[in-house]
Amino acid sequence: MKITIKKIAEVAGVSRGTVDRALNRRKGVNPEVARRVIEIAEQLGYQPDLAAKGLAAKRYTPKKIGILLCSGGNPFFDEVLEGIHDALDELKVFEVKSSVKFTKGFDLKDQLKKLDEFRQEGIDGLVITPVYSELVAEKLKAMKREGITVVTINTDIDDSGRLAYVGCDYVKSGKAAAGLLGMMNSGKEERVILVVGSQMVLAHAQRLKGIFDTLREDYKNIRVSRIIENNEDDETSYQLIKEALQEDPGLMGICFAGAGHEGGLRAIKELGLAGVLRVVTYDMTDVVKKNLKENVIFATVCQEPYKQGYLGVDILGKYLLTRKRPAETCVYMHIYIATKYTL
Repeated sequence: MKITIKKIAEVAGVSRGTVDRALNRRKGVNPEVARRVIEIAEQLGYQPDLAAKGLAAKRYTPKKIGILLCSGGNPFFDEVLEGIHDALDELKVFEVKSSVKFTKGFDLKDQLKKLDEFRQEGIDGLVITPVYSELVAEKLKAMKREGITVVTINTDIDDSGRLAYVGCDYVKSGKAAAGLLGMMNSGKEERVILVVGSQMVLAHAQRLKGIFDTLREDYKNIRVSRIIENNEDDETSYQLIKEALQEDPGLMGICFAGAGHEGGLRAIKELGLAGVLRVVTYDMTDVVKKNLKENVIFATVCQEPYKQGYLGVDILGKYLLTRKRPAETCVYMHIYIATKYTL
């Protein structure tokens, strides 16, 4: 039986991209992991198919993929980027090149500027976390007319002509968070605060919809006293949440429906509300793990970040190389709830 990179990855417990980088002595792999991968490959009798690599390079016209993420300062995207880079590594044999750009928060002007930069670079495809704006949608449609294929990841945008969306069903994830708040309430009239990065991001707007729909249908005794937009910035989050908690004592809970956890949690601790205020978050960053263990956060709703990055690039790469469309235009991630007891 022919030993493949996929088989080595399964035995080593790492991604195929990591195996590819290790076997080809490229950067970005922990030396100990690289040594173990090479040893496993030798033990299994792996032989690189140089002829196939050469044929692949000749068979396909070289392509270039652009990556544009609203990830500056948001640790959630660390795993998204790991998936992106692993998928890009697997496409290198087909001479697929890449260019990666980032914006801080949801800066519309900066995103539009970087989209124009990609057009000038001559990319063939784009993976993007779009700001939810008609201006971005129009820009993406213009890029499609120019022959640039777009895949959205993590958050989507209407009427943009994109090939596919890979990410969370945010209305459903909003319902999950609201259900957690509901299960922790006393049954009396209670108030909660919701924190998002920006309602200009479709993902955050959809989470809010899921939360409000569920509270209205199943937990009428819980009222949202305010929505805070922190642009996923920790210092902004700290200031706004500290002010809100001081102005509105007696709150039952707070839900961080976007990033900016660290600043907001710092405010909660400074005011002596750790363990008193029922805190629900999203995703599993290092900050979230620490505060779950310390009983500051009661539960977090997760959404498979690595898979979002990997599949977004994989779907786009396959389309650019073979014109193969994905079976579904919306590829939704598994939503699951984590507590300190599942760490």
